[in-house]
Amino acid sequence: MFGLDAFFALLLGVVYGLLKGVLFPGIPATLSLVLVLPILIFLSPAEACAAVIGLTTTAIFTGDAGSVMVRVPGTPASAAYTEEIHEVGRTRSPAFALGLSTVAATVGGLISILFLVVGSLGLAQVAKLFSSVENTWVVMMGVISGIFGAASLLKGVLGFAFGMLLGTVGVDPSFGTPRFTFNNPYLLGGIEFIVALIALFGVSEGLYALYAFSSREARARAQAGSGFRQLLRTFFLEAPRAVLRERWLLLRSSLIGVFIGLMPGAGSDTAAWMSANFARLRRDHKPEQVTIAGAAGSDSTIAGDWIPTLALGIPGDTMTTVVLGMFMALGITPGPALFKDQLGLVFQIYLAFFLSAVVFRPVVGFLAVMLVSRITQIPRYLLLGAVTSLCIVGAYAINRNPDDLYLLPVLGLFGFLLRKSGFTLGPIVLGLVLGPLLEQNVTMSLIKANGDLLAFFDRPLAAALALVDVVLVLSLLYLRRREAAAKPQTSLVGGYEE
Repeated sequence: MFGLDAFFALLLGVVYGLLKGVLFPGIPATLSLVLVLPILIFLSPAEACAAVIGLTTTAIFTGDAGSVMVRVPGTPASAAYTEEIHEVGRTRSPAFALGLSTVAATVGGLISILFLVVGSLGLAQVAKLFSSVENTWVVMMGVISGIFGAASLLKGVLGFAFGMLLGTVGVDPSFGTPRFTFNNPYLLGGIEFIVALIALFGVSEGLYALYAFSSREARARAQAGSGFRQLLRTFFLEAPRAVLRERWLLLRSSLIGVFIGLMPGAGSDTAAWMSANFARLRRDHKPEQVTIAGAAGSDSTIAGDWIPTLALGIPGDTMTTVVLGMFMALGITPGPALFKDQLGLVFQIYLAFFLSAVVFRPVVGFLAVMLVSRITQIPRYLLLGAVTSLCIVGAYAINRNPDDLYLLPVLGLFGFLLRKSGFTLGPIVLGLVLGPLLEQNVTMSLIKANGDLLAFFDRPLAAALALVDVVLVLSLLYLRRREAAAKPQTSLVGGYEE
């Protein structure tokens, strides 16, 4: 029975996640969960699970608020479509941008909850078929879609390579040898992903705003300050209509999220990048489409991550790793026995997901719009200053290491220079996200196969996934060549098209 205490715990988690997402962009949802973990272990299992579900589903979803306001992603998953959702908020309105995100996230969450309820044990058994070899080919799909999703193929490759290079700094996880540390003890621990994310997006955005302030931001603030009725109309009518026009994109992205959720260690950021990048593969794609795809893929992973966690005791991402630790403290043993011995708790988890990700979501989304509509009326230079300060606090709070603060301006300046040179930051962050995951799976596969490269094609499922990757590359190359041939040839005479 889902009691009143569990309901209030869920509600408190939702409120905490809302405030974190809107007011503190740059602070990861996992850190927000860790901060309240000492309190959660004194609650009952139903109350603790309800609070965690309310917090995580809301904190990840409302991370889009920072992207809309100042182009600073509130979570790693939001970084996958930060540029697009910020563009939608700037050209249309923040209410429309967050409305797209809310509807897409709600549908994605509903689809993943259906998979969680109907097939937790069955899907967990399917996940067991995936070894490091199969995971390698799945990650490669994300890499391919990310590189080809960039406007320039060369810049996409270079950006991903640089991001992957940043991800390899530190001690080799397989052999224990230092890489690219330059005898600096700080670099032995590697470059913290959240710190790099804050620097590349948050700090570089502050520098870019100083370099070229756009009058279009003032127009965005004016739109943000629209009346209450206009906000209601935009959020509850215009945005849902726009999402429903992309129903097949929405379904595909949601299924990608559920699939990625089954892969241990992948998480919502990987799903968001894959979904958004597949949307970018259309040369005539719009920012609204990338926003819908990224939000649906990200949110559909949250419940998907709980499938292997509940059914097998294998965490789907870093968030569910913390949840497993909470389970141990509460005396909960995940696995097939959980569905026999504590079936009531399992159903309460299902109900908490439904309430948080579906029932509460429109209300939470509109509250986020109300907050953003007020915050975005603050002059941009003041807003960026406040957000940059919060980013610095968030970067320090992750490891409480002052050396992380030296890395912020370095990577921030680098991100600013890349933006000036026409690079998008997406492939770089994608390299940081998928690079270590790709290296881990490739290395593990080669160690198990004693260096035999044929191991990547031995298993039928691995061979099928490899074939999908090859077909994907060839088809994308063909589409690029056809589009290049279709472009009208122009010559420049005196700087003008002839």
